[in-house]
Amino acid sequence: MSSRDIRRRFDRAGAGYESVAVVQARVAEELAGRCPEHLTGRVLEIGAGSGLLTRRLAPRLLAAGQSDSLYVALDLSPGMLAHATMPPGVVRLAANGEAAPLRPGSFDFLASASAMHWYADPARSLAANLRLLRPGGRFALAFYLEGTLSELDEASRATGFGSVYPMRPEHWWRETLAAMPGIVWEMTTARHTVVHADVREMLRSLQGAGVTHTPSKRVGSPGKYREFIRYYENKFTHGKIDSTYIVMYILGKKGKL
Repeated sequence: MSSRDIRRRFDRAGAGYESVAVVQARVAEELAGRCPEHLTGRVLEIGAGSGLLTRRLAPRLLAAGQSDSLYVALDLSPGMLAHATMPPGVVRLAANGEAAPLRPGSFDFLASASAMHWYADPARSLAANLRLLRPGGRFALAFYLEGTLSELDEASRATGFGSVYPMRPEHWWRETLAAMPGIVWEMTTARHTVVHADVREMLRSLQGAGVTHTPSKRVGSPGKYREFIRYYENKFTHGKIDSTYIVMYILGKKGKL
């Protein structure tokens, strides 16, 4: 799945994204709660999207009124940034986070929520992102792990309809971060459950949030779609439709915590 494909899908989702981005809003709120109450200097947010995290973090920096302060909201999708609601003073940058056109060592704080799991080469790209921090700079990240949308994944595999983007397991991220020199970090995981009225509403919600891109070329027939609905409802419905997300939160610093 190329970055062009991902950008195209999020461009289409931009206008109505926040009306269905339930878990993304929860993750942004949770990550913001783990960030410092006051930010200084230059802040970079990767995968800013519609501004869910930006609206929570940028005021912590902009309210300080420092002449050298800067908040850059970077996102792969120009369509998302065009529809984003962000505080005045935030600089919007349409660019690929895996090849950010920014100078190493030029930021004091790096934040990202619900974005880096889409990276094609996360080990290389995350290391490059962290090099954008100056010595002593801090970072706060949140992304999804293997086990996210497990109900959808099981129903898809059982019926041949649809597929789920493959997320990496927790141990992979731990090993990847442990192999990066010059940083210290701490990591926690959390489970978030989104409740839907029915399976069709769940699928519309995923589509509206841009979560329609997977490596699979599988195309489902109407018969397989109906089979998928029946399987999901029979296996995972208990008076409601649940979608499970496994989220990893990482706080760290270049140097000692």
